[in-house]
Amino acid sequence: MHPFKALEIRLGALQAASFTSHGMYLPFFPLWLQSKALSPTVIGFVVAIPIIVRILATAPLMSLADRSFGARRLLLASHFGQLIGFPLFLLVDATWAIMALVALVAVAQSCVIPGNDLVSTNAVQKHPGLNYGRIRGSGSVAFFITNIVGGYLVGAFGPDVVIVVLTIIPILGITATLVAVPHERSESSSHGEPRKDEAPSRLSRILWLVLIAGAVTQASHGALNAFASIYWRSVGFSDQVIGYFWAAGVIAEILVFVYLGRHVGRNSGIGLIMLGSAAAVIRFTIMSLQPGTEIMFVLQTMHSLTFAATHIGTMAALAAFAPMTARGRAQGIYGSLAALTTAASTIVSGLIYTDAGAGVFAAMAPLGAIAFVLMLMAVRLQKDQPQRAGSGG
Repeated sequence: MHPFKALEIRLGALQAASFTSHGMYLPFFPLWLQSKALSPTVIGFVVAIPIIVRILATAPLMSLADRSFGARRLLLASHFGQLIGFPLFLLVDATWAIMALVALVAVAQSCVIPGNDLVSTNAVQKHPGLNYGRIRGSGSVAFFITNIVGGYLVGAFGPDVVIVVLTIIPILGITATLVAVPHERSESSSHGEPRKDEAPSRLSRILWLVLIAGAVTQASHGALNAFASIYWRSVGFSDQVIGYFWAAGVIAEILVFVYLGRHVGRNSGIGLIMLGSAAAVIRFTIMSLQPGTEIMFVLQTMHSLTFAATHIGTMAALAAFAPMTARGRAQGIYGSLAALTTAASTIVSGLIYTDAGAGVFAAMAPLGAIAFVLMLMAVRLQKDQPQRAGSGG
């Protein structure tokens, strides 16, 4: 097997292991909370805890990847934290104890996905033969399969199986990290460990615009993720059709990852973010007009642009514009920004949906417009201040 292909498979396994955990946690952990007799209000608060933790913890934790601690140790510590934390849920019943454990596990979870993306984008930039899209697409495939398998497991064994599976999955993450992530010094070390009195590498204005635009575009999915299924059911779509709507989005997302993923490590990604943000304006505006089944399917396939193209563009921009000694910090800042903006859009969606119904989706369209304008500003800066990939500005 060609060395690049073998490396791509290992990195794909790294992504798949982490998204298998997400594929079990996101849809099914609330069911376990419900089985512990928590009220809907409390469940809503508990589900929000990881978002708060990501806002606060992702950037400082990811900065460790730039130093001697390195991405490998950071990912191993994250998976070990989950391996230790999840079994403890089976030992507690008190609401305060569940909340405390959720917060602690969330700290361990917060840098897994950005850490994987950091490792993957660094590898793609070192080895141009790699395709980031295929690597990241493995995660989407794993997420999709876990959604299906998890549903059968919960139906057969009850909610406690969620915790059992979440306890086992980190073993896959540890194994994939040991196999895929090289045991070497961090990027900052390879360029000379920064002195204690040396200022951190500065992030360029272009990179800040990209990080904000990427986060804001992803935040435009807040109403979709929170209320799409509720809205679809309220207007008469069957649960089966609703499932097909979500499946259409995931399948289209995977295809775009595969076909556009080569942009990471090869160009700035700004064009892809512009495409994704413009698609968000169109998608959510039309969605607010209460279209029929056929058009709704088309809108769901646009997830391939609003999410996947935006994500690929953001990863490409991080590879192109982030200084080598601040890659982890930049990746962490993006993770924190995405969590913050998504939390805000979701909260606002809840306030709007009660009174506006489908109009909540139109409220997301301006976020895409804001991101598009930010990218126009980035294009202008790029023309005025040409910059080599990875220089950081």
